[in-house]
Amino acid sequence: MSSPVITLPESLSVPQELKHKSYMPHPIHIGTHTSDYIRQSHNGFYQYFYDEIFPQIVPPPYGSIEIEQLSMRKRVYCIKEQTQNLEVVVKTYKQGINSFKDAWRCAEREYFNLQLLRNKLGMDRGDCRVVQPLGKNKHPLSVLVTEKVNGELFDSHIARAVHEQQHQQLFQSLSLLAHFFSELHHNGMSNKPVSSNLSQQYLAGICNSLNDCLMDAHNRYTIERLAGRWLNKDGVFSGDTDVVVHGDATPTNFFIDEKGVIAIDLERMKLADRCWDIGFIAAELKHHFMWRAGDRWAAEPYIGHFLWNYAVNCKDSQFFHYLTNKLPLYMALGLLRIARNNWLDVWYRKELIAEATRCLKYGL
Repeated sequence: MSSPVITLPESLSVPQELKHKSYMPHPIHIGTHTSDYIRQSHNGFYQYFYDEIFPQIVPPPYGSIEIEQLSMRKRVYCIKEQTQNLEVVVKTYKQGINSFKDAWRCAEREYFNLQLLRNKLGMDRGDCRVVQPLGKNKHPLSVLVTEKVNGELFDSHIARAVHEQQHQQLFQSLSLLAHFFSELHHNGMSNKPVSSNLSQQYLAGICNSLNDCLMDAHNRYTIERLAGRWLNKDGVFSGDTDVVVHGDATPTNFFIDEKGVIAIDLERMKLADRCWDIGFIAAELKHHFMWRAGDRWAAEPYIGHFLWNYAVNCKDSQFFHYLTNKLPLYMALGLLRIARNNWLDVWYRKELIAEATRCLKYGL
């Protein structure tokens, strides 16, 4: 079955300087895997690319565009212009439960975060980069438009290590990722001492989001009791200051290319404990080897490699001991976060909660 076609009406404005016969908008081809959400968008949404996005890359003429959804779990789309082979990525924030005001606030926040990192913290070049924002548009979808990143997702390197025994590639990728985080955290250092407040609030929110079939009252009491001991443990939150953290450190938010690492999805960037990123990457490694290989110990060499390389990049080998001293707390938070994913089997989500409990017991 061929893809449906939406033809842009002639009434849509085109800048005078771009009113050329070969430039005038062409049909929009929407891929069969694209959600109804994007199909129902106002045609002005597509005109936006002809008017404001494509001219940033190359001058007209432009041809028809195709739209494909990149993820079944996220409203992220690739816009492909056919004449000059242009590709950009669109992230939408209006997702039913969000008000238009909240959606636009999210779009503006991520756009600002990317601009800050690229223009103020030097993460627009070299081996530690964040994706380039090309624009944001409030109506009708509250969208952020970025460049399309080349390279491979970090997630695919984990999968190959598990299924194809390409262990060396994963070690190399983790070295690059450790360097990326050391640069991000060093460039974004603050004078604010690290505290337990954010971790405490996050734990409460996570526990509230896990329903009774996953975490009964006894499980919750055990987790909160153990976490409370970590949150009040002497020395866990002393000796460091908050840094800029990515805030959503998952394997699908980092690309690896021949130059290094490119980060995407900076909506949750904030000032926090550096272990917010480090611990969540460790939790993701633990999860992926449990989920894909059924082995909860198989990730340990990779976690150790990642932590050691991060400490070395921070030019303080003693920092390794500082990180490992509180890593179990942040790994537990990361595992509980992963357990919220309802596309995972219930039995496995319970196993993630059990592993989070084991992490919290470790080191106390």
